[in-house]
Amino acid sequence: MANTRAILFMTIAMACFATSDAFINIASDTVPTGQLFALTCAFSFAVFFAFMLKNGDRLFSMMLFHRAVMIRTMGEVFGSLGYVMALTLIPLTTASAMLQTQPLVVTMAAALFLGEKVGPRRWFAVGVGFFGVLLIIRPGAAAFDPNILWTFLGILGLTARDLGTRMLPKDVSTPFVSAWALIFLSILGLAITPLTGEWQPIDSGNIGWVGGISIFVVFAFIFINGALRVGEVSAIAPFRYTRMVFALMIAVLFLGERPDMLTLIGIGLIVGSGIYAFLRERRLARAVEAG
Repeated sequence: MANTRAILFMTIAMACFATSDAFINIASDTVPTGQLFALTCAFSFAVFFAFMLKNGDRLFSMMLFHRAVMIRTMGEVFGSLGYVMALTLIPLTTASAMLQTQPLVVTMAAALFLGEKVGPRRWFAVGVGFFGVLLIIRPGAAAFDPNILWTFLGILGLTARDLGTRMLPKDVSTPFVSAWALIFLSILGLAITPLTGEWQPIDSGNIGWVGGISIFVVFAFIFINGALRVGEVSAIAPFRYTRMVFALMIAVLFLGERPDMLTLIGIGLIVGSGIYAFLRERRLARAVEAG
């Protein structure tokens, strides 16, 4: 029963993330990307800072300069920048599909930099996932959009964030590292605003999109934390990929996107290889525990 509830929470969280992504895609038509970035990150910071106050955490601490915290923070900054820029410049379907490769990149990076053992089957899954990427981006083809390169910055940054998270000391709280990442993201948003358009007043229509982005992200984090607290990771992790399903539905039904067959096949390969790699990892972990 606990796992069932956790799966529901994770699915709701992914729906919230997909909705937030769609709002970014829509709002960027009238709000400069830097301004959108700064406003939503500042609002999200306020929420995490409230959690810190509730938990008795201090915002200013020497732990900010811990190597793992710095890696995680910079990864979050560059990863979020790349992904948000992608959402404002390329179709939601494409950006969301590319993001689904991130767990595969984490698997590869953990093997290369953290010495984690990755067997041939999981390496094969990584290869299949990247073949799916090639089907989506089609480098060299006339339809290739160079703006898709922003997704690679997003993937690399978020991979560094996840590696940094794995190295965090146990006494460093999630609200602490999240709050500091959002501080730097807000500053970055202000810094790039002149490059993405002049700061402008937010009218009644746009304030709904901006507020919606922040609210859905906050709810997504709340439901993810709820899922991780009540369920087993092995049961809920594959349901992270429902984000792609929700993104595809929103893109087709509300944004008028029509991904072609090669893109759909690429999405299927990415999602399928990611789920297989995770299930394979869990199976090996259980075998080690049993042995």
